[in-house]
Amino acid sequence: MSMAEPQRKNACAARERAAEAPALHGDPVRSAEKPSRPKLRSVDPERVSRGDEAEARAAALYDSGYWCGEAVVATVNELAGHPLPPDISRLASGFCEGFGGSRCTCGALAGAVMAAGMFVGRIGPDEPWEPVYDAAGELRHRFVLDQCATTCDEIARRYGGMHKPERWAHCAELVGKCARWTVEIGEDQGWL
Repeated sequence: MSMAEPQRKNACAARERAAEAPALHGDPVRSAEKPSRPKLRSVDPERVSRGDEAEARAAALYDSGYWCGEAVVATVNELAGHPLPPDISRLASGFCEGFGGSRCTCGALAGAVMAAGMFVGRIGPDEPWEPVYDAAGELRHRFVLDQCATTCDEIARRYGGMHKPERWAHCAELVGKCARWTVEIGEDQGWL
């Protein structure tokens, strides 16, 4: 165990204790039922990195009605110059609210892994698996360091449940972060 591991576990435990949110109840929120959320601040275009652009764009797409995974996939495809048709984001539609409302793996994380796969995923069994494997591992690592969890359920509980405006605002930020991390990893590994 690394020296950082106990610190991360303590931070995660403290975050969980501080949340004290009630259990989740009811059906998944559908896009027509989304409460209004605060808009993100604007970014100075003269000082914007591709990571900044990805973060702002993905969060804005989420705020406009895209689901979490769709927003990440669409943003990364767009910033790469649309190497795949824009409707590629359909692949991520079922990952909202943790795989069709089951509140399992976060859809933004799943969308980030799919977005990496668009560029370095395999087409055949003889192609290298390591680039997408490494990207997926790094995405999950960053996500866990930031959230201390990977499921919608664990994250939403901290904000009072799926139907709370605070959760929507947090998820908009998280969608942006996932797009940023995908772009940063792609740039670092040379595939974006």
